Amino acid sequence: MTTLPPEANDGQQGPENGSGAAVPPPAGAPVPPPAAPPVPPVAPQVPPAAAPQAPQVPPVAPQPGYAAPQPGYAAPQQPGYAAPQAGGYQTPPPAGGGYQQPGYAQPVADPVSNITLNYWLSVFFSWIPALIFFLIEKDKGNPQARAYHAANLNFSLLRVMVIVATWILGVIPYLGWVLAPLLGIGSIVLFVFHIIAAVKAPENYRTGQQPGFLFNIPLVK
Repeated sequence: MTTLPPEANDGQQGPENGSGAAVPPPAGAPVPPPAAPPVPPVAPQVPPAAAPQAPQVPPVAPQPGYAAPQPGYAAPQQPGYAAPQAGGYQTPPPAGGGYQQPGYAQPVADPVSNITLNYWLSVFFSWIPALIFFLIEKDKGNPQARAYHAANLNFSLLRVMVIVATWILGVIPYLGWVLAPLLGIGSIVLFVFHIIAAVKAPENYRTGQQPGFLFNIPLVK
């Protein structure tokens, strides 16, 4: 009895062996490429719905000859000036030139108080306050007050001259011993006259009279 070669037996068995396992391909045989994995189906993309747009309202042209009503009260404006209004219309200025805030006059110092203060200071401090008040008040445009301050300065200078003459004559022998006491008495008399003029100064100024000095010398005019 003849036996078949092993190749024939293998060809009859097929690609699987008796146990059912796949038989590896022989060496040197080309290896088939691996199969690509299955691709899952992709759902089609739906574009997002656009938001509904509000209907556009066409612009309304301004109606000619119409202006917004003006309020019944307007701030006061300066006379002669009016703010330009729309449409070529200008509000006429109020009658009487508009409302203006009343001004307040500067308080004017009473000349009598300055004259009284000047006279009494000059009684005790001689020519220094008299000169200060005269320089301050001479250019204020009040001729009567200026005359009172000038008279007070002149009398104060007269008192100073009498006092200086008394001291000078006091150092002269014999003659000075006679004249110095007389001039000393005269300085006291001038002091009293100055007090009398200071007392009468306010009343004489209000009544328009001359300063109350019994005599004076016009050194300053």
